[in-house]
Amino acid sequence: MQISSMRATTPNEWSRQHARVLRFLFEYGGKQAMREDYLQLARADGPDLQQPGNSLLLATVRGEAGPTLIGASFVADYGRDAFLIAVHPLYRRKGIGSALLSSQLERLGKIETRVGLNQISLLNLCFKAGLTASSLSKEPTGRILLSLEGNAKNLVRPRGLHPKKVKYCAGSCPRYSDALFE
Repeated sequence: MQISSMRATTPNEWSRQHARVLRFLFEYGGKQAMREDYLQLARADGPDLQQPGNSLLLATVRGEAGPTLIGASFVADYGRDAFLIAVHPLYRRKGIGSALLSSQLERLGKIETRVGLNQISLLNLCFKAGLTASSLSKEPTGRILLSLEGNAKNLVRPRGLHPKKVKYCAGSCPRYSDALFE
């Protein structure tokens, strides 16, 4: 498995990759994610992702037709404006979500986000990646949100990943070998 940031060389290639990632996150990210987060990613372009606090990471595996997308994570303004993460159902419970979130923490230095208390699997993922709860809030709709925060100092490596198997690719995004599937 490889984790890398999304980069496109031409506007046409960017549009194609961007649409693919949006579709993936919408299909596999759960319907409980906030609509505004999807809209933030839909409006984002290459230069937006270069701004401090913004990041779009993709987890891929080698397939017959080239790299196959198995996970994606989008963070805007260190998670305060948008926080999306999704893993394909066939690859869940293998540490991929934790690896994506840990990579975001390592890349950005910190993450601050809010997660609904009914999103148990997302809360579990955030805690595994080293985020800690800081406060509770209630939206006008009645939805209760848990504020989570973490920084690179309290980074927790997902289980199954050995420090010797962590490699780095362009843009200093960690690249995890196939150790997750052993």
